[in-house]
Amino acid sequence: MIYSFLTRLARFLTFVLLGRNFQLRGTDNVPRTGPLLIVSNHVGGVDPALIGGWTPRPVWFMAKAELFRNRFSGVIMRAYHAFPVVRHSADRKALRLAFSLLGSGRAVVLFPEGHRAEDARLHRAEPGAGFIARHSGAPLVPIGITGSDRVLGRHQVLPRRAPVGMVFGKPFSLPEVNRDGSRMDHQQSADFLMTKIAELLPLENQGEYAQPRTQSEAM
Repeated sequence: MIYSFLTRLARFLTFVLLGRNFQLRGTDNVPRTGPLLIVSNHVGGVDPALIGGWTPRPVWFMAKAELFRNRFSGVIMRAYHAFPVVRHSADRKALRLAFSLLGSGRAVVLFPEGHRAEDARLHRAEPGAGFIARHSGAPLVPIGITGSDRVLGRHQVLPRRAPVGMVFGKPFSLPEVNRDGSRMDHQQSADFLMTKIAELLPLENQGEYAQPRTQSEAM
């Protein structure tokens, strides 16, 4: 009940703050039932609110443990279906919870980079993201977000109006092997997730996962 209220509040605030500056596409790509792992870039402080508010089904977030140190913010985070994960470590408690949620048919949101990108460009993913995606066995849906860094950046206290885009890509699965036939390791799996996110972003935001343009696109 609290989660439903918070997601509706997120939508209301999106209308109030962004209005027509918010462009949402691809919600039909999100399976309405069954286990689902959603992978997204992370460029602004409002990203979790946007994802929770506009994904057409309830979602659970893997969020950095530092966000739960403050009692008040921790309560809000948990009410918004977020649970803590210790970054750069094999956090077994967080992994068990993520796999349990997926095993019961829930949707879990993962930011493969493990942090917010201050330059709004894609950075190298954490190998743990590949581990989760590989071992969950769940279908994956990518999200590409642009412009939210200008709404609420790391050093901003109050949000401001700016054009924001959020695109849900088509569901996909991880391939078993690389193009050369070798088996994908965790880092390569994580990198594959990021290429799917990069496909949804403008070239200037693709960062380390910039997609080479074809000759027809360059003309």
